[in-house]
Amino acid sequence: MRNLVAADWVRFRRRRDLFGLVLLVPLILGIMFVADFNSVAALPQVDFFMDPPDPVLEKEFRDQMIAEWRNRLVTELPGYAFPASLLKASGNIVPVILLAIYLATALVAGEFEWGTVRTMHLTSSRRASLAVRIALVAGLVLLVVAVGLILGAILPFLLSADGKPLQSYGAGRATPDLVSGVAIRVAAVLPFVAIPVLMAVLARGIGLAFLLTLLLFVGDVAITGAPIWPDSPLSWVPAVTATGSISRLMGGEASPLAAVAPAGLSFVALLAWILVPVLAAIAWFRRIDLNE
Repeated sequence: MRNLVAADWVRFRRRRDLFGLVLLVPLILGIMFVADFNSVAALPQVDFFMDPPDPVLEKEFRDQMIAEWRNRLVTELPGYAFPASLLKASGNIVPVILLAIYLATALVAGEFEWGTVRTMHLTSSRRASLAVRIALVAGLVLLVVAVGLILGAILPFLLSADGKPLQSYGAGRATPDLVSGVAIRVAAVLPFVAIPVLMAVLARGIGLAFLLTLLLFVGDVAITGAPIWPDSPLSWVPAVTATGSISRLMGGEASPLAAVAPAGLSFVALLAWILVPVLAAIAWFRRIDLNE
C-alpha cells in the first residue's frame, strides 16, 4: 500500500497543471474571503449633490448613509472575525468543487486515455490501486480546504474597517456551531470527488467523464428545484439529493428545506452520496477488461 501511495504521489507531482491548481485554489479562497469582507466594509459612496443644491439636506443624507453603514458593520463583520471566519472561509466551496471534479476525472480517467491503466495493475490489486487514487484526490482536496481554513484564521487579524481592527467587531461573540459547521462544509465537497470517480471509471475518458458528471449534477439540481415537491407526499426528496442535502445542512434551520426534512436525513443522504459512488467505482473497476 505504501508503494502505491508513493507511486501515485510521484505521478501527481509530474502533472504540473494539477499541481499548480492545488497551489492556486487556496489563493483564490483567500481572495474571495477578502473580497467578501470588502463588500461589507467598504465605505459607501457619499459624494453626491442635489439639484438644486441643498447643503443641509445633503449632509443629512450623508450622515444617514454613514450611520447605516456603521450599523451594518456591527451586525455583519463579526462573521468575518476569527473564529467565525472559519465558517466564511470554508463556505466558499465552488472553487474547491471545481478542483475536486477536475482532479478526479484527470487522475482516474486519464489512466485509461494514456493506456497506463493496463500496466498499473499487473502486480497490484485493482481495488487497492483505485482506493489509493481516490484517497489521493480526496486528500489533495482536503489539503486545499485546510489551507483555506488557515488563511481564514490569519486574514481577520490583518484586516480593519472604519479605523478599527476586524477582530474588535467579534470580541465576545460566541460561535456555538463552529466545529459542526466547518465539518459539514468539508464533507459537502466529498461527493464531488466520489461521483466524478465513478463517472471516470464508467466513461474511461476525461472529456466524457467530465460531461457525465456535469449532466448528473445538472439533473440533480433540476430534481431538487422541481416545483412538484411542495404538494407531494415525497416533499422530502429535495433534501436527499446531492445538492439538496448539502443545501439543507449548510443552511441549517434557516434553510427552506428544514421544513420538509430533519438534518439527520440529509446527513445520511450526504454520506450515501460519498460512499456509494466510491464503492460502485471500485466494484466496477475490478470487473472491467482493461485490454479493451
